[in-house]
Amino acid sequence: IAPPGRNAVLNLRLFEQKPVQPEWLLERNLMNPDMMQALAVALRQGMRILISGGTRTGKTTLLSALCNFLPPEWRILKIEDPEEIWIDRPTVQTIEARPQAAGTEVRPYTLADGVDDAMRLSPDYLVIGEVRDGRAAQALFRALMTGHGGACTFHADSPAEAVARLAVLLGADAGVQKSDALPMIADALDLLVQIGIRGESRRITGISRILPAAAENGMGIEPLWIFDEN
Repeated sequence: IAPPGRNAVLNLRLFEQKPVQPEWLLERNLMNPDMMQALAVALRQGMRILISGGTRTGKTTLLSALCNFLPPEWRILKIEDPEEIWIDRPTVQTIEARPQAAGTEVRPYTLADGVDDAMRLSPDYLVIGEVRDGRAAQALFRALMTGHGGACTFHADSPAEAVARLAVLLGADAGVQKSDALPMIADALDLLVQIGIRGESRRITGISRILPAAAENGMGIEPLWIFDEN
């Protein structure tokens, strides 16, 4: 992939050697105990949650930690590309996307394929790695709109940007009109958790509720917590 004679390319992704516990988030001041309690209740109720943030903000780590609040008897199905989320319990199953093998006609297996197949496995809760394209978003939102609980991550620097970028991806990759994308987002999600980096520290900068009004004015977002940088 890297041409001969050019600088070599090597990327190392490091992960915790043990499951990330919610207490880890509090110790590092990612959020306060009241916010943690609210998110714990949301997970136990099977709410549909989008974790949004920029590069290196810790979206996957946050999702891994919050999954500890899911009821222990629930059957959890993870769909990732690649597998990164660690949920340490025997009721977890994983589906991992894969690219097309070079030199073969075996087609790639995408996140969207994984979500579609997951619907045949009757999970109690879906956990999706980062949604990067509109086809994965469409498959996930269709699943969540049928009553399945689930959580995923998405790259965006604010709740408003997350909604706008999702609408663009749904249109560009899945042919969903903007007038249909916004109601889909509103029907598929309950909460949007925004994480960011302030100085050298990661912080939950906001927790917002998604309102049905998003179908009407494009911004049905009600802030529940906002990080005060002062």
